[in-house]
This record gives sequence, structure tokens and C-alpha cells, in this order.
Amino acid sequence: MDVGLSSSDERLDQKDADKQKKKRDIAKDVKEKFSFLRLHGDPSPGSGKEPKPSRPNAGAVRSWSTSLDALLHDKNGLKLFKEFLASEFSEENLEFWIACEEYKGIEQSKLVAQAQKIYTDFVAIQAPREINLDSQTRELTAAKMVKPDHQTFDLAQKRIQSLMEKDSYPRFLRSDVYHRLAAQFKISLPPT
Repeated sequence: MDVGLSSSDERLDQKDADKQKKKRDIAKDVKEKFSFLRLHGDPSPGSGKEPKPSRPNAGAVRSWSTSLDALLHDKNGLKLFKEFLASEFSEENLEFWIACEEYKGIEQSKLVAQAQKIYTDFVAIQAPREINLDSQTRELTAAKMVKPDHQTFDLAQKRIQSLMEKDSYPRFLRSDVYHRLAAQFKISLPPT
């Protein structure tokens, strides 16, 4: 038997094992992230367990299907949407939107540093979490970086919100996770 083939076979077996482990890790990660959707009772006082995160109510879940704004401005909706996007490896747009919302509320003395961080993380070409902006919006945002203010990212944020509204938000509304949650509250959804 050829030793080279044996070594090659071992590498292939190791690659298969690595792929299977990665799939299990992803499935476990998704299960943990969406665990708050399962029905849980509150832990008894003094049990040593931390309370479970708050659960959305039927009204909130229903409102999420009315607009992206309703989803983004609800704590549980935002969390679920972010986890959904992470499961699709496309959470950078929402992370940028959240960073812009937080940026609008920071102190004047911290604007320049935070603007630079947001720009280098999301807006710059080849940024680690580069968002999909048209060249005109990217250039206008870059020009505002000369003297950042609380509105520096407004145009880019609006463009990204519009992109999410047309793309990721409809996918979220069609997702199994949203449909299962709606079913828990006996909310009828339009057919997809």
C-alpha cells in the first residue's frame, strides 16, 4: 500500500471530521442564541440561576411584521433580528445601524474617536465589516469625517436601513425562527 495515499486519506478524513465539528458548533451556537424563544419558567428566588432574558409578547411579535422600524426599535425584536443575520453571516449592516444609533447619543468630546472607529470598521473600502454603500454615499460620508458631528453617518445609515428593508427584513419575516415564534402566539402570518 502506498504511504502517500494513506497520508492523503488521513488528511481527507481529518477534513471531513473538521467539517462535521464545524457544523455541530454552528448548530449548537444557533441553538444557544435562540434559546430565549423556548418557554421557560422564572427561576425560583435563591436558586442561584440567573433570570432568563425577557420574552417578546404577542403584540410585539405581531408588530415586527408591520415595519422594519418596529422590529429595530423593540429590544427583543432587535436581538432576534441580529441573531438571525448572524446565522446568515450578514450582520454587518445591522451592526452598523446600531453603531450609528449609539453614535447619535455620545458626548461631543468622544465624537471624533467614535466616528473614526465606525468609519474604519464599516464604511472604509476593505473595512473589516464593510457595508454595501454606493460610491456617492461613501464619498459624502468620507467628506464628513473631516469634521464629524452627530449627523456624520445619517445618509449612510438611511441607505443601509433601506437595504435591510428590501433584503434582510423580508428574509427574516419568511424565516422559520420568526414563523415558529408567531405560531407560539397563534399569530397568523401572510403566506410567503
